[in-house]
Amino acid sequence: MNWLIRYLKPVKGRMLTLLVLLLVTTGLQLVNPQIVQHFIDTASSHGTIISLLWLAGLYLAIAVVNQLATVAVSYLGNDVAWRATNTLREDLVRHTLRLDMDFHNRKSPGEMIERIDGDVTNMSNFFAMFIAEVIGSFVLLTGILIVMFFHNWLIASVMTVFTLASIGVMTWIRDLGVSASQAERQASAQLFGLIEERIAGIEDVQANGNVPYVIRRFHRAMRRVFETGRRAWMLRVIPWNATVALYTLAMTVVLLLGVHLYLTGHATLGTLYLFYQYTQMLNDPIEQLGNQMQEFQKAKSGMRRSIELLSLKSNIVDGDEDGTALPAGPLDVEFRHVDFSYNGDERVLHDIHFRLAPGERLGIVGRTGSGKSSISRLLLRLYNVDSGSIRIGGVDIRTLRLEALYQRVGMVTQDVQLFDGSLRDNLTLFNRQVSDSDILATTDRLGLRTFIDAMPEGLDTHLSAGGASLSAGEAQLFALTRVFLTRPSLVILDEPSSRLDPATEATLQLAVDELLQNCTGMVIAHRLLTLEKVDKIMVLGQGRIVEFGDRAALAAAETSHFAGLLRTSRQEELA
Repeated sequence: MNWLIRYLKPVKGRMLTLLVLLLVTTGLQLVNPQIVQHFIDTASSHGTIISLLWLAGLYLAIAVVNQLATVAVSYLGNDVAWRATNTLREDLVRHTLRLDMDFHNRKSPGEMIERIDGDVTNMSNFFAMFIAEVIGSFVLLTGILIVMFFHNWLIASVMTVFTLASIGVMTWIRDLGVSASQAERQASAQLFGLIEERIAGIEDVQANGNVPYVIRRFHRAMRRVFETGRRAWMLRVIPWNATVALYTLAMTVVLLLGVHLYLTGHATLGTLYLFYQYTQMLNDPIEQLGNQMQEFQKAKSGMRRSIELLSLKSNIVDGDEDGTALPAGPLDVEFRHVDFSYNGDERVLHDIHFRLAPGERLGIVGRTGSGKSSISRLLLRLYNVDSGSIRIGGVDIRTLRLEALYQRVGMVTQDVQLFDGSLRDNLTLFNRQVSDSDILATTDRLGLRTFIDAMPEGLDTHLSAGGASLSAGEAQLFALTRVFLTRPSLVILDEPSSRLDPATEATLQLAVDELLQNCTGMVIAHRLLTLEKVDKIMVLGQGRIVEFGDRAALAAAETSHFAGLLRTSRQEELA
């Protein structure tokens, strides 16, 4: 409840309005049976037509007002629910984005969509009706019982016992289906994860004839959703079934007592109707409570999963120093005896120790899996080192604020992510402080201006997520422009030209040279042509530094590993 109140507190004004409307609708619901009672008794005693018409008109007016109030209650209930749960969605998204890469490597996007939206939607459904039906039901129950005690204490006592028994049963077994509902949500999350994974890899699935295999996995996941959903539903409906049985018993007793009072002359026909109507009305809030108990169990399972997600802590702890701790201009880079592993078992980097002076360019080469990309990920603190330290500008990166680190360090990878938005937004990553003139000047220097001029609306041209309309070269120039606009002091290029043809690679190389003029650079590459203008070379092998030194010296030394790579590269080009 404390967690629930936390998200409902910002909408307390709307909740107060909602409670007032609930009291109005409850009062109107209690009044109308009284009007019908008077109508029946007046008709039985041969009352005037005027009296009957007046009662009928009053009944109709109250029914209309009650219906309008009910619509308002439903609207406000949903408004309160979505405002509260949208805040929760925002908290979940913000928290998830701050979790480390170890977490994101374990979770598929499909599963995270289900955790952030699917679970919260269940909570929203409950929040929407919590006040309108749960609190409203309790108010109506109380009103019915109070009115009934003024008419007949015996029947009122029977109705009270039924109400307390129903609420007691629902309270006693309220958590019966929560664990099963959690399992249902988890099965649904796994299904969404499977769908997302297969859609993302649709080319490989179709090209390798794996559609039947995917369908089999889909069937297994769907069966799991069905089986967990069926069990959760069967457990959730138990409170409702229990109240139906209790209501049947209570209705039988009330009708028998009412008929007895009518036959003995202690109740009029209108009063007998009143007993029946209030007993019928008593079932409605009890049934609503039973239905909401099912929603409560689904909502509580969502709450547990959301609390579980919010309780996760990132392994990357933000530092306490701001960007002023770093010196101006190009930054030096120093790795001090760094060891690193992704899962804690198999070490990826072993005793990496080197220093790069401010303004120098380092080329990193090595076989696939040698640890090249791991070095770039550690520099950006996407992961923590197991031992040793990394210093930029003479400062241990663990003491820096992540925001300050990202302001001074830029990275370009071979996979460029484009977002649904304008061309301007994609180049600036939605930073409104970057002017159009700065964007155009930068793209002109990097060779992207002709592409922008060819777009129908220039910088206002809308791009779809994924960037299917861009070539690989254009996408890489996009990435370089993004980094260039931030004016970084250290740039990491992680195989940016691996998918480009030689002509496009030459154009990209000019842009890279322009980018690295006023900053320190680290270039990870398979093609040695990319490393012709670097100052130093690092050769990695099985996570260790095999060779590190000046490029010219290593290229001239026939026995060096780098010289051997150059000879192999030339032979491949001649072939």
